[in-house]
Amino acid sequence: MTGLEGTNISKGRIDRAGRLRAEFLVRWREVGNDALQEFATGDIVEADGLIALWRSLHARPLSMVGANLRYYLREQAPSITAQRLKRHATIVDKLTREPRMNLTQMADIGGCRAILPDQEKVDAVTRRVQKNWTILRTRDYVREPKPSGYRAVHHIVRRKDRLIEVQLRTPLQDIWASQVERDSRRLGIGLKSGLGSELMHAYYAQMSELFALWEAGSDPDAEFMQRLRDNHQAASPYIEGEGERRRQR
Repeated sequence: MTGLEGTNISKGRIDRAGRLRAEFLVRWREVGNDALQEFATGDIVEADGLIALWRSLHARPLSMVGANLRYYLREQAPSITAQRLKRHATIVDKLTREPRMNLTQMADIGGCRAILPDQEKVDAVTRRVQKNWTILRTRDYVREPKPSGYRAVHHIVRRKDRLIEVQLRTPLQDIWASQVERDSRRLGIGLKSGLGSELMHAYYAQMSELFALWEAGSDPDAEFMQRLRDNHQAASPYIEGEGERRRQR
């Protein structure tokens, strides 16, 4: 039987490689280098190679989706687009956080992002995409934001038998998400995964709410702003890293 891209490698083998690599990472986080005594080095190397192969097979479908998206965006200028393949380490980390997920069903290995001037333009592009593409699912985190405060519209499309994620955001939604990502890297905390102080998450969620009010043309009332100041004051030690260091002492 012919496998992926004319090879003898099946999707089942890719999924097994993903599970093995995730299991190794979980164990390595628990016992460090002692994990090497429980897993054959050759198996880990082979698993990494198969994950890298699966990742690379998303490159062409991603380029096709990106080109189509830029074509649709010409009518919505000005807009900013970007595309990327998820990093190898990030793929493995996601498998550890979602152990029931098969690697071949991970929908965001290839991803495109468009930043549009306002929500009206986001909705217009969404309608165009839904009309012309085969959308497997759409998640509207603008109408139903994540508990973290994350807002955007996500479309999962299939192209050349690969799943590609398309994210549509407004500038303020992108500023919020980019700041959370920068803080996550700086602090070494998986904020997007819900890790870190609840005080930080409360502040980020309210900032997202503030941005949504501004985009809707509304001004927050005095009570809202006082609560925001209180949340910022409580979260500041953790955002600056001092609160987390005190907790670890």
